[in-house]
Amino acid sequence: MTHVSSLRVSRRDPYEACARCETFHPSSEMTSVPARDANRNLVYLRICRSCMYPHVTYIQAGHGFNAADILIVAFAIVLIAVGVLFGMVAGDGVGAAVLVACGLVGAGILAAEAASKCG
Repeated sequence: MTHVSSLRVSRRDPYEACARCETFHPSSEMTSVPARDANRNLVYLRICRSCMYPHVTYIQAGHGFNAADILIVAFAIVLIAVGVLFGMVAGDGVGAAVLVACGLVGAGILAAEAASKCG
């Protein structure tokens, strides 16, 4: 079974490739825009209407937080804060170990939460 292209070639209105988006449009929809090349020579680029007058659409997303997410992040922050507090109270060697351990566990919890949001 053969497929028929949706581009109908016409001698009166042939299709051209847009210099910006590189899609094919009828010649009647293209506009010649003067530009300078690398050697400062004047050249004319053929640009379609949608590239000539772009419309930007913004899609606003929701915040995506729920109570479970907030509790997990709060738990990780409290764990890191308690680790810093016990690290300062315990002293040099043990305090540093507690501080590093709580920091790594809290960072792991936050990384797991962030990874669960990505996929």
